[in-house]
Amino acid sequence: MFFFLYISCVIPKKAVPLQSQKCCIMRNTIVILFTALAVLTACSPRQPQYRIGVSQCLDDAWRQKMNYEMERELLLHPDMVLSRRIAYGNNEMQCAQIDSFIAEQVDLLIVSPNEAEAVKPAVTRAYRAGIPVIVADRRVTGDEWTAFIGGDNYKVGSLMAQWITSQLSSLGLVKSSARSDCRWPSVELAGGVVVLEVAGLPGSTPATLRHQGLMDGLPEGVEVHSVMGSWYREEAYKVVSEYLASHPMPDLIVAHNDLMAIGAAEAAVGIPIMGVDGIKPGLQAIVEGKITCSATYSSRGDLVIDAAARILHNEPYVRDTVLETVLVDAEAAYPMLKQDEDITRDLETLHLVQTQTESKWRQMQFDRIVLSVFVAVFFILFVATLSYIIVRQLKLQTEIKRDILPQLENMQEAIQLSRRDEAFAERLKQIVDEHIADPNLNVEYLGSMLQLSRTQLFRRVKTVTGKGPLDYIREQRLIRADQLLHTTDMTIQQVALELCFSSAGYFTKCYKEYFGHLPSER
Repeated sequence: MFFFLYISCVIPKKAVPLQSQKCCIMRNTIVILFTALAVLTACSPRQPQYRIGVSQCLDDAWRQKMNYEMERELLLHPDMVLSRRIAYGNNEMQCAQIDSFIAEQVDLLIVSPNEAEAVKPAVTRAYRAGIPVIVADRRVTGDEWTAFIGGDNYKVGSLMAQWITSQLSSLGLVKSSARSDCRWPSVELAGGVVVLEVAGLPGSTPATLRHQGLMDGLPEGVEVHSVMGSWYREEAYKVVSEYLASHPMPDLIVAHNDLMAIGAAEAAVGIPIMGVDGIKPGLQAIVEGKITCSATYSSRGDLVIDAAARILHNEPYVRDTVLETVLVDAEAAYPMLKQDEDITRDLETLHLVQTQTESKWRQMQFDRIVLSVFVAVFFILFVATLSYIIVRQLKLQTEIKRDILPQLENMQEAIQLSRRDEAFAERLKQIVDEHIADPNLNVEYLGSMLQLSRTQLFRRVKTVTGKGPLDYIREQRLIRADQLLHTTDMTIQQVALELCFSSAGYFTKCYKEYFGHLPSER
């Protein structure tokens, strides 16, 4: 870039006296030197413009996943940086951390409350101080917050109740079952049914709402015993072991998260157990048969960062986002576990790339300093070497006219050829798109539309697409088929006929070869 800039500025455009050439060269060279200094100065990495405070109530596996998701999404927002602090289940510590963020005047605050009522005053103080507050995972009462992103804990409890009801019959605990006008089926139990609930931290919003949803959804006659696992696997193992030492074995166990479900399974082997979260440890436990199922409770740290970016950039955002929760059994756990492993591997790669990028930026900063010093020294020595430079420039002017300008003309011709190929590619795609459902669309028809012989058509299509005409037509039909399968209610058979495939079986074979999976697996 600097070479062409130097050529355009330093070399005189037409014949002028030698003294005038010297003045022109000196003036333009000084301009170029200052331009180089300005460009080198601009090469420093973009500094974050917004500082976001993150107050996490715990450091469990679920929140570690959320942190990973936030860091991954943050790679798309180089103008934002996170400052994360953990309260380790301590309300006073979390309030103090929020107050410190307020004192530091962060641009936005993300809070995952430990206990809603205990942390609410600190959240309110931040909101009233003019700091946008995103409440994640657990709600705080009132409306003095900017956005909420989290699951429906009451629905999680209701899903527990549905699972318990579905298990009663399979365990032989139901004498009869009949539909009624009630919300759940009315059941007649064969005997006393005992469910052990391993609850989360007392007073926390998820524990309270999940328990309430569970109790409201259970049929009459089911007796619920509750122990407090406080969200941790070891604590759940301890309290379930203590419970079993003084009580008969319960019929079913529901735990407020997967870690506690695993702890309960270690203490009560062989009992159907349901957890909550659907994160990697829980999915692994389902696949290994330690627990029966889990309810998904998405962390979606990416949505949190996206909402933060929209708020900071004054873009539209959703104020109240309730994430969906579904039941995950053994059949669904394995593909979800594989997906989670893929995401973890991608995250590790992203962090490695980020680390390497930061290292390269530091190297570039050092190089920029060295180059700046060099340019400064060069500028001091410039006057002493000016006469030599003038002679060299006059010689370069001759060499450019003799050698470089013909090369530039050749480059222009190559660019024109490239543009003609682009125009041909656009015309080719337009014709194929317009006649994609025409069974008569073949090599001869395509050649007549493009006014090319069969040989010319093969050569031109191969040049611009890398494929033969028939392969290109089949590829475009497969792409259109995938769009129809995703955006319409057409069956595979209908799509195959619509796009002129000889049979649904041949279409399925072509689809799998191109996309790597069957049309039914989309």
